[in-house]
Amino acid sequence: MVKNKKEIRKFMREKRELLTKEEREKLDNIIFDNVINSKEYKESKNIFVFVSYDTEVDTHRIIKQALKDEKVLCVPRVISKEEGMIIAQIKNFDELEPGAYGILEPKDNKFKVDETLIDVAYLPGLAFDKIGGRVGYGGGFYDRFLRKSRKDSKKIGLAYSFQILEKVPMEQDDEYIDGIITD
Repeated sequence: MVKNKKEIRKFMREKRELLTKEEREKLDNIIFDNVINSKEYKESKNIFVFVSYDTEVDTHRIIKQALKDEKVLCVPRVISKEEGMIIAQIKNFDELEPGAYGILEPKDNKFKVDETLIDVAYLPGLAFDKIGGRVGYGGGFYDRFLRKSRKDSKKIGLAYSFQILEKVPMEQDDEYIDGIITD
């Protein structure tokens, strides 16, 4: 079994790429239902959701639903590797355009939101474990965001069930999450 983060990242990317369009759609639909029917979603006014890219769990539908449900919806906008990301409120999905990494993000910083206002954050990752460990993409963007967020806000990973491992390696700067929503 894979042991270090680099191997886990490679293994999980490859595994996600093996999903057919139909399999991905089916799993994404289950995850969508699990998110919008969750207590955390229903009870939260201010929501942060990553904007899915490539083979990640689809969040575009979740974003559109949250906007329809009149949630205060925030998404990430990368400033730089050094400065990390900000979170910005959007009121419409069309406000997103490809950013530095090709990932959809808000066009500018004018709707920046303080991380402490977020009630629930839905986070990406390549692998998770049952005690809140998370292996991201290696940039530390989300770990820095989590350190700034409120201690009582819920931090939830979105993943396909095969992305959950027995244990993932965690380092000093890595932040734990509160749960995972999966298929």
